[in-house]
Amino acid sequence: MSEPAPPLIHQLAQQRDLVRRLQSEFRGRPRRPRPQYLQRLNADVHAAVAKLQPPGDDSAARVDLINRLQTLVAQVSSSAKLQPFGSSVSGLHSAGADLDLTLVTEVGAEMPKGVQSELVNRLAELLTESEQMESVQARPNARVPIVALQDKKSGLKCDICMCNMLAITNSQLLRAYMSIDERARSLCFTIKFWAKRRSVNDPYRGSLSSYAWVLLAIHYLQTCEPPVLPCLQALRGLYWADDPRRMIIPNFDGRSFDCSFCSDVGALREAMGTLQPANSDSVAELLVGFFRRYTREFDFVKGVSSIRTGSFLSKKEKQWTTKEAGVRGHLFCIEDPFELSHDLGRVIGRDTLNDVRSELDRASQVRAPTRPPAPAPL
Repeated sequence: MSEPAPPLIHQLAQQRDLVRRLQSEFRGRPRRPRPQYLQRLNADVHAAVAKLQPPGDDSAARVDLINRLQTLVAQVSSSAKLQPFGSSVSGLHSAGADLDLTLVTEVGAEMPKGVQSELVNRLAELLTESEQMESVQARPNARVPIVALQDKKSGLKCDICMCNMLAITNSQLLRAYMSIDERARSLCFTIKFWAKRRSVNDPYRGSLSSYAWVLLAIHYLQTCEPPVLPCLQALRGLYWADDPRRMIIPNFDGRSFDCSFCSDVGALREAMGTLQPANSDSVAELLVGFFRRYTREFDFVKGVSSIRTGSFLSKKEKQWTTKEAGVRGHLFCIEDPFELSHDLGRVIGRDTLNDVRSELDRASQVRAPTRPPAPAPL
């Protein structure tokens, strides 16, 4: 039998030791912006985050849409269930954000691709006939077969994909991280908003997805000194999500992934509260640190950002040193926390990498002056 895992506090302390070693590898001590600037920036950030929050009836509208869609889906397959994922689950959706759903049946993620495609076409026909939805589009040949639609009643746009259990677990992992410290949620909202405003959040045009930017934010919060967030997947013991067993999740393409992570937010908060010193940085200070990380500290040539390990991996150990077929390159490497062969930065080419780095550099210079001008709009 294997030895029992160390207590949670001991494991968190070990993670802190790792962060200290990582910090020692960064060159120079960052110059701290003036307090007046940080105060004004912090106020601006909190005002922007508050403005981005969905209205009070948003949750009810999403539940109502899910229920109506579930009634229609049951006509296609009595065993089919709709489950939400994405920002609606992680707590990072803003006003009017799309609703992401996945259709799961008793067959589960092992449903053959041809059956998934057929189900997408049948569902699209039924949604159109119901006259409750508009702009219904079936994409049966996509990597993950999907139906896109817009609800006439609420105006919400919605994507229904097939058997994407991995996306559900990804969303639950992000929700756990956002629940540990409110600053994490505020920072992620701010970075998502910035990326959208600066047009660097569209993977179809060669930049990172919002999901990738959130992973980068979480990784920064894991590796700043002292850390704001722990590494949930590295914790061991009776802290797994749902049960103490390893969570092996089947994917839509038949592969399975180890998706175990610590989800006991209450125990984590209590244990982290006993570790000193605690990180007392404001969201503004964390925002400045985030942009400094990806302009002055991150190694684009050799490094890989990994929230799974709460550390930096190398492209060599990930075998991401050469360009593969169908991949623009491994130029800004971000490891998916569960699908470990998936580099979320592989959509970036050399030209778009320059654009992304230029925007990061611009944000870093605007956000961290040594004199206290009024903060520019996000």
